[in-house]
Amino acid sequence: MKQADVTTDRPPKGQTQSVVKAYTTFAPVYDLFFGRALTPGRRAGIRCMDLQPGQRVLEVGVGTGLSLSDYPRDVQVTGIDISDAMLGKARERVTRQKLDNVESLVNMDALAMTFDDSSFDAVISMYVMAVVPDPLQVVREMSRVCRPGGNLVIVNYFRTGSQRVRWNEWVVKPLCKMFHFRFGLNLDVFTEEAKLEVVDTMRANIFNHTTILHCRNNGAVNA
Repeated sequence: MKQADVTTDRPPKGQTQSVVKAYTTFAPVYDLFFGRALTPGRRAGIRCMDLQPGQRVLEVGVGTGLSLSDYPRDVQVTGIDISDAMLGKARERVTRQKLDNVESLVNMDALAMTFDDSSFDAVISMYVMAVVPDPLQVVREMSRVCRPGGNLVIVNYFRTGSQRVRWNEWVVKPLCKMFHFRFGLNLDVFTEEAKLEVVDTMRANIFNHTTILHCRNNGAVNA
């Protein structure tokens, strides 16, 4: 990564500030809570993009970079996050694991990305929609910066009628509250309001509580 790639575009404001504060506090231990437990979902999300050599992919909410080593080494990866503390861990990981295909890691608000339209062949967000204040705006931005026909992938928890999963919600609720994680998103409502062209959905992680939503970028959300 070039030094110019680690600049801050603008300080986060409003509701986002409390999220930044929380992730600054927990950055040193984030991997202990969300590393191995959420790895299957991260890897499944990356696989379903079917990335080809030379393509550019954007990860929205890259955090400490837990997923970076799972990308094919012949694609160029850019990651954004609003927490400098989390990005610091990600940069250490890139250096330690010699991930030369990581093009840049940038402090940027997912609600208002500064990338040009159609900058990436694929865009993925993992465990982000339950944290951001406006998930639909994040989807709009993901669609805007992804080329037409490209892959959009969302890995997240969505509400379900399963009593087993609802019990799991209750168990982890205190931990999720610390990380500003919300359980409120309904999959059907979300896909309809976001105007997503769903290619496939699959489940992952403990109790299959995570949904991988694989979509084709049809630009409808920005129409």
